[in-house]
Amino acid sequence: MKALILAAGQGKRLGKASKNKPKCLVNLFGKSLLERQIEVLKNNNINDINIVSGFKSELLNNYGLKKFHNKDFESTNMVFSMFTAKDLFISNSEDLIVSYGDIIYEKKNLEKLINADAEVSIMVDLNWKNLWLKRFEDPLSDAETMKFDKDLNILELGNKTTNYDDINGQYTGLIKFRKDSLNKIHEIYQKLKGNSSISYQNLYMTDFIQILIEKKIEVKASLVNGGWLEIDTESDLINYNSLEKSGELNTFYSQ
Repeated sequence: MKALILAAGQGKRLGKASKNKPKCLVNLFGKSLLERQIEVLKNNNINDINIVSGFKSELLNNYGLKKFHNKDFESTNMVFSMFTAKDLFISNSEDLIVSYGDIIYEKKNLEKLINADAEVSIMVDLNWKNLWLKRFEDPLSDAETMKFDKDLNILELGNKTTNYDDINGQYTGLIKFRKDSLNKIHEIYQKLKGNSSISYQNLYMTDFIQILIEKKIEVKASLVNGGWLEIDTESDLINYNSLEKSGELNTFYSQ
């Protein structure tokens, strides 16, 4: 199994914490986000770890990872970054874990995803609302739709909503692509480039996953109850450090 960490962005909403380094190198609880991801991946016997770089790419040179560089990181989005590493999709040889660079997650969550057998499996947090209440005055200001059926087939994700009933769980930014689906998924992306109605350079991952669903790719939820954190803003860093000091962090994430 291989892993790909999408880490091209600077993370300007993190303020001075990411002013001079990629977002994935921001420190949380004494380690960078990247170090935490590498540690969990290797603890799950995933040693073929790749990364998509962008901002301050040279700072990622000393981690022993294979780098793919998104030179257009300032004007493109996650999906474009992911397919900068198209070699991992064309090879079709091993399952591929894809992770956003601004999350951390527990070993048990990754284990569950590794053992999922859908063409595309997505880590979905059922305990999302409790975490979002710590991060936002109004969780619905940031949360997005996530609907799946009794067999965990994802039907819809990534849209804004004002109704909690539209959110069966929250998308987390951790995905597994089964090896026999990789070529097919790459081909779907390639065809998007010829579609003038879609800006493939700025496609959000949730939008791309919705396209895969519409193309009859099997996309299922791998359900967890917490065990991960998203680090998107300065207030996230403040809130998580406060939770650690108060002893509440274990409710959401165990180091």
